[in-house]
Amino acid sequence: MAIYTGVADANGDFTIPFSTTYTGGEKITVTAEKGAASKSIDIYAPSSLGGAVILFSGDATNFPVNLGTMTVSIDGPIPTRAFSSATSSASTDNSSFFAQIKHIEISSGATSIGDRAFYNWIQLESVIIPNTVTSIGSYSFDAGGSIQSLNIPDSVQTIGQYAFRGQSSCTEINIGSGILSISNYAFANLSACDTVTITALTPPTIETLTFNNLKSTCIFKVPAESVAAYQAAPNWSAFASRIQAI
Repeated sequence: MAIYTGVADANGDFTIPFSTTYTGGEKITVTAEKGAASKSIDIYAPSSLGGAVILFSGDATNFPVNLGTMTVSIDGPIPTRAFSSATSSASTDNSSFFAQIKHIEISSGATSIGDRAFYNWIQLESVIIPNTVTSIGSYSFDAGGSIQSLNIPDSVQTIGQYAFRGQSSCTEINIGSGILSISNYAFANLSACDTVTITALTPPTIETLTFNNLKSTCIFKVPAESVAAYQAAPNWSAFASRIQAI
C-alpha cells in the first residue's frame, strides 16, 4: 500500500502529488498534517492516473471539520468507492474525513462517476459535475442529505440506482438534454424537492421507483413539444398530472 503525505499551509489547504509508479487500483492512504494534528483517509487509485490532483479549501481551525471545497481534477473515470466516506456499503461512519466536506467540484476531464464514489458525504451541500461526465454510478451520492440543488449536465446519459437517494434538503433538480435512462431509487426520498426540470426532448427511461417518495407537490418541467410524450411514456404516466412545459 502506498502512502502519500501533504502538509497544510497557513490556510489549511494542501495538495497530494500522486506518484506515477503505484499499482493501478490499489488502496492509497493519504495523510494531511497541520501542526500537531493529522488525518488519514484511504482512497482507491484509478487504473489510469491521468494527472489526478485533489485540492481542499477551508479553515484549518478544528481540522478537518472546517474543510470547505474539495476539487478533483482527473482525466478519465472516477473509480468505484474512490472517495467513499464509509469502508463498506453498509457502513455509516460519520467520523470519516470525507464526511466533513461541504462542497465538491469535479473538473472537466472526468468521464464518469463510479459506484459509491462519494458515498455517505453527510455534510455535502453542493456538487459541480462537468459537461464531460457521461454516467453517474449507483449509490454515487447516496446516504447524504444536505445537497441544496442538483444540476446534471447535458453530457450525462445514465444515472444509476440510488445515485442521489435521501437528498432530503434538495429543492430543485435540473437534468440535461442527453439523459437516456435513470434507474430505480436514483432520486428517492427527496422530500423537499419542488421542481424537476428535464430538457431531453425524448423522455428518458425511468423505472417504477426512480422517484420513490418524491415530495407530493413536486412538478416536472419538460420541453413544451414533449409534454404529451412524457405524460404517455412508461412510468412517467404516473406523474402525468404534474408534468408541465418549461
